[in-house]
Amino acid sequence: MLRTYQYIKSRDQYRYFCLQQNPFMLFWLLFFTKNTILSANRNGFKKWSIRWIKREIREYYYYFRGNIFKLISFVKYKFRLQNSDSLVELPFYGQTCVLVNKGYKIFNLRRGVAIKVYRNDVDIPTITKELECLKNGSQFDFAPSIRRINIKERWYEEEYISGSKDYSSNPRDSKTLLEKFYKDIVPCLESLILRQFPITKNTIDYVHEIKNTLVACNLLRKELGVKNIDKILSFLHSMGERVHSEENLSIFLVLTHGDFCPANMLNTRHGLKVIDWESATFRSALFDFYSYFFFRTLHQNLPLDKLSPEIRIAFSFYLSKLDLITPAISRSLKSFERIYRWFFYIERVYMLVVRERYDTKLNTMDNILRYIEVFNSYEEISAENTEKIYK
Repeated sequence: MLRTYQYIKSRDQYRYFCLQQNPFMLFWLLFFTKNTILSANRNGFKKWSIRWIKREIREYYYYFRGNIFKLISFVKYKFRLQNSDSLVELPFYGQTCVLVNKGYKIFNLRRGVAIKVYRNDVDIPTITKELECLKNGSQFDFAPSIRRINIKERWYEEEYISGSKDYSSNPRDSKTLLEKFYKDIVPCLESLILRQFPITKNTIDYVHEIKNTLVACNLLRKELGVKNIDKILSFLHSMGERVHSEENLSIFLVLTHGDFCPANMLNTRHGLKVIDWESATFRSALFDFYSYFFFRTLHQNLPLDKLSPEIRIAFSFYLSKLDLITPAISRSLKSFERIYRWFFYIERVYMLVVRERYDTKLNTMDNILRYIEVFNSYEEISAENTEKIYK
């Protein structure tokens, strides 16, 4: 792989276009492929109403205008009519690439593949561990299949999935969201639980295991800031104390996606597909369930007082499905729901702390602190709801 290809950063600041491609290819990419079509926001307005039509016209206007500017900028850079310092050289050709955790992902739509190239500062053990997670995900028909892997050269190639994004910056209404959950999400969650035998963990031992890993791997390093480290440790301690306050139990750990949310879901002609399996490993049995719903508050600004009823309704339905296929796990979730919720909080914060080391795309620390704030607020709401029930 002696040849390298130049990628220029686009106007939206998160995507790069290969300068070696024909401008007509980029035109096709921008205007005629699903991967760039913004997901429609169906919340709030009745379809075909005047307000709905106005919003659709406005969205498509900004969509086409933005793509025209991207195309013009690309032509200027390609034919050296304009210079830029925002160039990235990568060893694979594709029409476009995006900045991702630990490196870049290149998309070659002609070949139907996506290639992740790791940065040089990512060590081989970390790459190897991530590839093991990807192999966990490739077992499922709703995940991309792995085509090629080269750990020594720091890259892998997987199937490219074409589809429209399920994510919208604004949340769906609860009725639509729950219908989606019943139809598309529950089958994925069931498949994840059933794919491999679950692991049982002692609750107190599991808390200590996570805390000890944070210390042993020096994940809470001083670069994060003393105040931030104190907030993280204080939160983990408070959740650990909650777990300790209950009797010592065994809980189920199952195979999880790790970032199971609408931002990683695509609607395709073959049904719902889930991408980005780099964090797929064993975690507490409600991890993906809660990841899906808390995404609405953390990234779509859904008020917590609306999230709580959705979770209760969805959880009841989910248990009814699990009763039929894995009654032991269903009984455990029903009896110890709040303990599983606390472990979701602990695991989620731990996962983000691990991610912070290499992620240059997102402000991960802001995300961690936001998660902690939301989790604490949700526990206050849960406590209030419990008091109302017993009054």
